[in-house]
Amino acid sequence: MPLIFTFALSQQCFELRFGNQTRVLQPAELIALIDQCESTYYSVKTDDAPEDLVMLGRSLYQWLDGAEGWLRGAFGTAQTMTFHLTYNPEIQNLNSDTQRIALGLAHLPWELLHDDVGFLMQRQLLTMSPMRVVQQREAVVEGQNRPLHLLFMATSPEGIDPVLAYEQEETNILQATGDQPLLLVMEESGLVQELGNLVRSQQDDYFDVFHLTGHGIIYTEVDYGWALKRMAIAPRLAEHTPCFTTENEVGELQFTTVADLAEAFGDRFPRLIFLSGCHTAQVADRGSVPSMAQALVRAGAQMVLGWARPVCDRTGIVAARALYQALAASESVERALQRAI
Repeated sequence: MPLIFTFALSQQCFELRFGNQTRVLQPAELIALIDQCESTYYSVKTDDAPEDLVMLGRSLYQWLDGAEGWLRGAFGTAQTMTFHLTYNPEIQNLNSDTQRIALGLAHLPWELLHDDVGFLMQRQLLTMSPMRVVQQREAVVEGQNRPLHLLFMATSPEGIDPVLAYEQEETNILQATGDQPLLLVMEESGLVQELGNLVRSQQDDYFDVFHLTGHGIIYTEVDYGWALKRMAIAPRLAEHTPCFTTENEVGELQFTTVADLAEAFGDRFPRLIFLSGCHTAQVADRGSVPSMAQALVRAGAQMVLGWARPVCDRTGIVAARALYQALAASESVERALQRAI
């Protein structure tokens, strides 16, 4: 029995629905919760403390549980559950405050939910996934009796530190899936244009997963304007644009946006995209700009994984190893994500 929470927007008013119950959400309450997560979870700090994350997880749990005890009651009736959040409808043509709330709700760190006993993600008797459904599509995916097809692309432009151990990541994935069928295809140039050529060279639905490893950034003129001046072709990027650092023909830095990835794939997105880079699941400009992951879903991708915070190289490698070990063994994305976390 899944736990399904639905955030709905009706005439500029947000509602939280659980089963046949509805709770009206006040904008001031939502903004306070989003700001708390922004300052505690998403802000880059050098003094992060585990107790801060526990406190934030408790706040999220108490808020979601509410006076009605939605979470407490559900946990008392089942031992194993899947936790989904569905965001509906499309957030377009909204005023800036309403759009910021809608984006913020889609990026609250539900993986931190804590009920004073422990993090729900770590429960042995609870199957919980922090996946967010941000756009419903009518898509029929036929299961195929063949190995998992994984397209792996690593980018390491010159002059960008730290240099990532992407070869070790590739090796670990192959070792982790050694007992399961897996076809790993490498895109070795680091060029998005070559990625597009590789995708077009195969039949539709050939790739199940696209894994992009490298550095994710939120572009601002102050932090990265110097890089544009070095590029032979200097694209105009709006402030707070989520980007991935890829390479040009001579191995130099190139900023790749969601529009660039969407052009490379066209209408042939694989079923799962893993943006294994910092900030790829982080809303920018204090929650007013969609994350790279959510923007890819809007562009047509079915499912996108990303990192909401800075992530060290070793953590990304360990997570990828666990994720693909589970996927190659035909486990669901929800279960594979839980194992990775």
